[in-house]
Amino acid sequence: MKTHSIGYQKRLLIYLMLGGLLPLLLASAMILYTADSVYDNIRAKSGRTEAQRISGEIDNLVGSYERLMNPLLVRRETVDFLRGSREDVEHIYENLYAILAGHAGEASIYLLSADGRQVIATDDVPRSYALPENLRWGILGQANEAHDWVAAAADKYAADRSEVVFSMAHAIRSGDELLGFAVIDIKREALVPLIQRAQEGREGQIILTDRYQYVMLNMRDHRQEGFLSVRPTNETQEEPLFRDYMHTSRNTAFCIHLRQYVDRSPLDYLVRLIVIVDAVAFCVTAYLAYRLSRRLWQPLHMLTTAMRRVRNGNDFSVRVDIGRSDEIGELALTFNGLVDHVRTLLAENRARERRLRIAQVKSLTEMIRPHFIYNTLNLIKWSAKLGDSEGAADTAVQLGKLLRASVNMKEFVTVADELAFLRTYLKIQQRRFEGRLNVSMRVDVAIHKYYVPKLILQPLVENAIQHGLEGLEHGGSITIAGGETAGYLIFRVADDGQGIPPERRREILERRDDNRFGLYNVHMRAVLNGDERCGIQLHSAEGEGTEAVLTLKAWEEAPHYD
Repeated sequence: MKTHSIGYQKRLLIYLMLGGLLPLLLASAMILYTADSVYDNIRAKSGRTEAQRISGEIDNLVGSYERLMNPLLVRRETVDFLRGSREDVEHIYENLYAILAGHAGEASIYLLSADGRQVIATDDVPRSYALPENLRWGILGQANEAHDWVAAAADKYAADRSEVVFSMAHAIRSGDELLGFAVIDIKREALVPLIQRAQEGREGQIILTDRYQYVMLNMRDHRQEGFLSVRPTNETQEEPLFRDYMHTSRNTAFCIHLRQYVDRSPLDYLVRLIVIVDAVAFCVTAYLAYRLSRRLWQPLHMLTTAMRRVRNGNDFSVRVDIGRSDEIGELALTFNGLVDHVRTLLAENRARERRLRIAQVKSLTEMIRPHFIYNTLNLIKWSAKLGDSEGAADTAVQLGKLLRASVNMKEFVTVADELAFLRTYLKIQQRRFEGRLNVSMRVDVAIHKYYVPKLILQPLVENAIQHGLEGLEHGGSITIAGGETAGYLIFRVADDGQGIPPERRREILERRDDNRFGLYNVHMRAVLNGDERCGIQLHSAEGEGTEAVLTLKAWEEAPHYD
């Protein structure tokens, strides 16, 4: 049978706790996982949208300059200027400053003839725009090969280009003739406010790069501009401190990198909130689980304790009062009814055993009388045959005393009375043996007060005389001893007669030897008036005598049977 080392209450408490907490913990884990995923998705979507919006604002800025400049590039006065005419220079300047109206510090515009002789500029002309030597290089070379506006990053390492973020250029032609170039330098002052407006106050580092990952603008640290990595440098950490979102413009091929710090504080707040809720739920669940487990376990414990008392202690007076009307209460009522029924059956069984025992004791007692009388009359007969009339008369007198005493004696007598009766009997037997019977009696005076069944010792002495010494010409001796040991009276009747073979000893106590019926009678009376330790034990060796050991219960008062 499988046994549990953990008690039922503890197992029930564990099951209730697990049943209450596991769903809560699973729900908490799912909430945290979902919140983390949703938060990351929202952040990613927001970052991509913001990068796309900033890129769109830069495209709009580029597009606005292109729209403003395109009409000027095809005017006749511009074409004439590039061919060497100076008549409309002032008007061209007016148009350029009109384009930069309100944004003079944010951009610079240059009109450059292909031969380098004609220049109109709103700012100092950088050396990289000198013509015709730079006709095939830099942004001028790119514009020369293109048919539309081109954009390229400014050289951050040139001293006169530190504030320029990127440049726009367009080749001006008349047919296949290259007349010159229109160049626009977009400066930091134009992009920083634009990007800040697009961010709308949100945190995040903005980095603008070209297609070659050349850093054109770093909003946080302009010293990081140039050929530097735009990736985070925290590869050694378990999780990145910030994440990059990027968007590349289809028009300019410029890439906006939005580097946002990974702010876990909202999730940390949610974690703390869930931990607090789980802790409160744990305490409430533990309290309710304990109360419920105790309510379920307590009546079962009471039933188990009561059953253990019935099983181990045979205590059928126990009752279980649970005070419940459910199935457990019905089980307690059933148990109480079962105990009452068993107690009634045991009482009836004990009463039947008692009546049977009384009948057996009385029956065995009555069996002794005719058996004893027969043996004594047989003794008188032999005395008369031997011509000892005086001895026969004396024996008859002694027999009369014995019969009178046996009739008047109760079922239980003291050891002193039993010994007095035995001495009277021995006088008859000693007269019969005419001095050939020696008797030694050593019974402890301390046991004289105890009660024993009447005529319990006489059959032992009679058996020793009749079957042990009867056939011996020289007679023999009998020793009678008695004492107390651990609540029991031990009597020993030993003779030095013929002895009893082992197989006959078993037959005697199993009532299969009619000649030794008196010993079986004594054995059964001892058992019925005592317990399993009471009765007769025979120790004998053939030709060496026999010792009968009688064990009786030491009664300080005579038992009374109904």
